[in-house]
Amino acid sequence: MFIDYAKVDFETVISDYDIVFDTMGRTIQENSFQVLKKGGRLVSIVSPPDEAKAVEKGIKDGSLWLNPSGKQLQEIADLMAGNRIRAIVGHVFAFTQEGLRDAHKLSESHHARGKIVVKIK
Repeated sequence: MFIDYAKVDFETVISDYDIVFDTMGRTIQENSFQVLKKGGRLVSIVSPPDEAKAVEKGIKDGSLWLNPSGKQLQEIADLMAGNRIRAIVGHVFAFTQEGLRDAHKLSESHHARGKIVVKIK
């Protein structure tokens, strides 16, 4: 299913999901409680979900923090060097006060497509 987040609030069109993997936090995480079925699971890589709300809704909650290792980073570098994966650059900003402000504003909007790059030189 495709949901155009610019036109529709996802929590109004989906329900009874087993799991939500939250990568955004804040409002997205809060609204994710509404789409899970009882016994469902909300996992976040941004911030721990509200435990009291999880208990109230009858769902399991948790958070996951990744600790990169040299081995993992080398595997990713090898995949990129072999053109098996690539980073999609959406916007490039200058390393200026205005550029940093604009990059941060775009990041906070949660509407950026691709990676946000601040060019140092």
